[in-house]
Amino acid sequence: MNEPIVLTGGYGSNWRMYQPFGRVLARVTGRRVFVTTLTGITWMVANLADYALLVARLHQAVMHALSQTGADRVILVGHSAGGVVSRAYLGDLFEDHGREGFHGHERVSRIYMLGSPLAAAANPRHAGIRRASWVDQKYPGSFYAPEVSYLAVCGRFKQGKRGGTLAERRAYRAYQYISGNGEQWGDGVVPLELCKPDGIPAMEIEGVSHSPFWSRRWYGADEAIVRQWWDYFDQGDAPSLARDVLSA
Repeated sequence: MNEPIVLTGGYGSNWRMYQPFGRVLARVTGRRVFVTTLTGITWMVANLADYALLVARLHQAVMHALSQTGADRVILVGHSAGGVVSRAYLGDLFEDHGREGFHGHERVSRIYMLGSPLAAAANPRHAGIRRASWVDQKYPGSFYAPEVSYLAVCGRFKQGKRGGTLAERRAYRAYQYISGNGEQWGDGVVPLELCKPDGIPAMEIEGVSHSPFWSRRWYGADEAIVRQWWDYFDQGDAPSLARDVLSA
């Protein structure tokens, strides 16, 4: 039985925004795709406290996907901060309060993190980046390998330049804000140095931006791009007809 995919969206997003991406993913993989039901309000509440609420929502989506398909494990696909949430879900503890985690590594076979700020940042100004740093320090690298296979997918879309074009200046400000270094390459939002932490296999895709707001050519834009990172593990998954993308 094909393992289902649980897709988790990025910071501040609504899960419905990821349904088109889910349909592309279903066509490419021939698997059922479930989207974690996060909303802007969910992200706002989590940002004021911590990411425990987001991880709990992901756990609900995983359990729903398993119950609907009868599979033993799922494949996680997380975009942007959704990749951080997905990585945190694998752990046995959550943040530094000693709270019990969901032991997600017991239910996950693979995790793809698309344009996710995964490495510990030198100057984490944003609450989400601080949580990403905590996850990277607590569960460094491919912590649960070989039980779980990891892949960080990073777009090489725009070089940040303080005095460059409008797009280069936008990238500079984004990289500077979350990493303290604006003069580098990245996907327009997340710089390569944060997307490619030590110990996690990484794939760099030329010309792919962080999201549709930056360029139509982003991580989930079409089948050709999705195949580039999906086929990394050489599983031989054949494309199929599109299936309905289910919420969880």
